[in-house]
Amino acid sequence: MKKGKMIILSGPSGCGKTTISHYLLSKFSNLKFSVSCTTRSIRNNEKHGKDYYFISMNTFISKIKKYQFLEWEEVYPKLFYGTLKNEILKIWKSNKHVLFDIDVKGGLNLKKKYPNNSLSIFIMVNSMNLLKKRLIKRNSETLKNQINARLNKAKKENNYAKLFDFILFNIDLFQTKKKIIQIVSNFIYDK
Repeated sequence: MKKGKMIILSGPSGCGKTTISHYLLSKFSNLKFSVSCTTRSIRNNEKHGKDYYFISMNTFISKIKKYQFLEWEEVYPKLFYGTLKNEILKIWKSNKHVLFDIDVKGGLNLKKKYPNNSLSIFIMVNSMNLLKKRLIKRNSETLKNQINARLNKAKKENNYAKLFDFILFNIDLFQTKKKIIQIVSNFIYDK
């Protein structure tokens, strides 16, 4: 196995990145999820250290000043996300490839830093109505203005899709899983 590959899944909130990430992890034993840091609150079904490192704004800013992030973004006002350098090195030292479930700008930043050993996949939903239904169903954004902010951001993020190696429409989850297995297999095993 060649060390140091990255699979970058990006796309708007509600497009299915997390579901697809979990599926890939269940199918590839040589993949390990990169746990990002965030300043947002933990959701009911999440675990610190597994889904994210939930840290305070002060801690996040301290890590920025110490250059501990490979990439970071203020994804929403006062909501920061970032990838720790030592997280990636730890995964590569364990002889695994890194899987990212990451915001669009973060995904593009990683692709720019690692153009030859990364695969970037933009997960897209074919309509804003479907995306809105998914955001409402997952029940993590309770206020109408939070959902609208995510939908407005999604419209902007969709403009970046063409900068990714692949665009994958997540309309039918079964078909999406089938297609992503093929794309990732080809990349990991250089088919």
